[in-house]
Amino acid sequence: MARALTGDRQAAEDLVQESVLRGLRYFDSYRGDDFKSWMAAIMRNLHRDQAPTGSKMVQAAGDEEWMMQIADPAPNPEQRVLAADRAVRLREMVAKLPAGLREVLVLREFGELSYAQIANALALPLGTVMSRLSRAREDLRTAWLASGEGRVP
Repeated sequence: MARALTGDRQAAEDLVQESVLRGLRYFDSYRGDDFKSWMAAIMRNLHRDQAPTGSKMVQAAGDEEWMMQIADPAPNPEQRVLAADRAVRLREMVAKLPAGLREVLVLREFGELSYAQIANALALPLGTVMSRLSRAREDLRTAWLASGEGRVP
């Protein structure tokens, strides 16, 4: 999840470390409910506080390992270059989503949180989480198709 929020390995490691430290510091506020969503909320809030403006998800193409987690590895060099290019464009499209939609999408798709966990982490009603996720997916799909790629990966 940290990697998806930051788009950078070192920044993600720093975010995880700071999240764990903050979780330990404020562990007395943990009420015994869903630990994963509690930590996700801490990580998200830290990222929001640290990010200057917008998301830092759009990075140079140097972070290929993370990009390859989005696009399937291709069997030959040409397909790998095309896959890397698609991954960069997809990350740019995700980064351009409004913050509320992007957060829900990142928590669900990269953080693998359930709808209920996302609702808890973001202090939103479950219906709002579902509608934001639907909207984020549709906006992403529309942007992808408009880019001329033709099919959604």
